[in-house]
Amino acid sequence: MTRTDVVAIGDVHGCASLLEQKLWPHLDTGAELIFLGDLIDRSPESEGDRKVLEQVWLLQENPAAFGLAAVTVLRGNHEQMLLKALAPRAQDQDVDLWLYNGGNPDLLPLARERRDWFEQLPFTAIRGDYLFVHAGVRPGIRLEHQATDDLIWIRRPFLTKPHELPYTVVHGHTFRHDYQVTRLPHRIGIDTGAFCSGVLTCLALGPESR
Repeated sequence: MTRTDVVAIGDVHGCASLLEQKLWPHLDTGAELIFLGDLIDRSPESEGDRKVLEQVWLLQENPAAFGLAAVTVLRGNHEQMLLKALAPRAQDQDVDLWLYNGGNPDLLPLARERRDWFEQLPFTAIRGDYLFVHAGVRPGIRLEHQATDDLIWIRRPFLTKPHELPYTVVHGHTFRHDYQVTRLPHRIGIDTGAFCSGVLTCLALGPESR
């Protein structure tokens, strides 16, 4: 790990109040925030998606003003579904899939304004010994050969067997029934079901965590 700590943030899903509460301890620490995707959809509060996005954009546009080294946002499957719904020639099934998975039509005007931001979201980030990704990786496949659909959608076999990459994979996407963080030698799962559990995980990883 580099000297600057990294704070990985699990699936927010429009939980704006919870995000604000969980961010406070990490401001003015010089850390880099890495959001693991799924900022939006299934929000349990009014205008939660918009509030989350605006908070993240504010942090990302001027991280130094908040005492942060950087703010990185990865692409999740919900951002991908939104992008498909926003496409100029979007199929009805693409829109229906996003709505079925908790998409809020009221978000569409703002999303259209910031479509370029959604389109540039990366699928992975590497910091020292850690690989950050939304869902996981397909075991036995080199990182450069991973399919983007797997990076944002995969569950099995990633959740059930070692991936063989030279990193500890930090991921979201799948939460446990007890809403606890999963810590294994090869992966750390930090989606704790914020939208239904009220538990949002922000995991600090620094030199002492190696």
